[in-house]
Amino acid sequence: MTALDRKFKTEKLLKSLGVPILEQLPLIDEEHEVKLRTAQEVARRILILDYLNYVVDEPDSKQEVIDFLKEQNLHKSISDKEKQFFKYELTEQDRINISWQSEAMLTLLWAIGKVDKLEMPVEETQVSEWLSLLPDLMTDPKEFIDAALLRPIPEILDLLDLTYRMHWAVRNAELNNLDALNFDAGIIQERHYALNWLTYYNDDWDDVVTDT
Repeated sequence: MTALDRKFKTEKLLKSLGVPILEQLPLIDEEHEVKLRTAQEVARRILILDYLNYVVDEPDSKQEVIDFLKEQNLHKSISDKEKQFFKYELTEQDRINISWQSEAMLTLLWAIGKVDKLEMPVEETQVSEWLSLLPDLMTDPKEFIDAALLRPIPEILDLLDLTYRMHWAVRNAELNNLDALNFDAGIIQERHYALNWLTYYNDDWDDVVTDT
């Protein structure tokens, strides 16, 4: 499927849902052009986000977590900004931002086939429903990382294109004081962030942008 075909397919779906579209919104990458993170990179990123969420609830565990991540050779997968989160006391906004990243985690779990389907971005995910998909805390994550396999490129680009165009729609509604759409903008933002990182829209996790 070409990027133009994918755009038309997405727009047809959005129109059927009553979601506004912008026909001039650019195409995403072609299937033969896109570059993806490896499945192992994705698995490690999921684990870092998992441990960040853990220290939000258990701030006294930070040093134990850092020691464990170094022992498992995961420390190098922590972004510069995240290293500060692990080192210093978190603000309330930090805690909120990290909590929202559970939506990015779920998206990345989908990308390596641990989650069969992502529902429309209406209700926030309940981490307790899929926490069992991750290794137990402070246990060897090697099997989880080594066994990870990426979904086919067309599936990933289908979701990226849909999320990208949905993101424009919710932003447009907010900016122009239009009737709110039946989607959660926060969920869409986190999915878009994760998918842009997955497809190398930016090199570093901290620097990902979600242009529309």
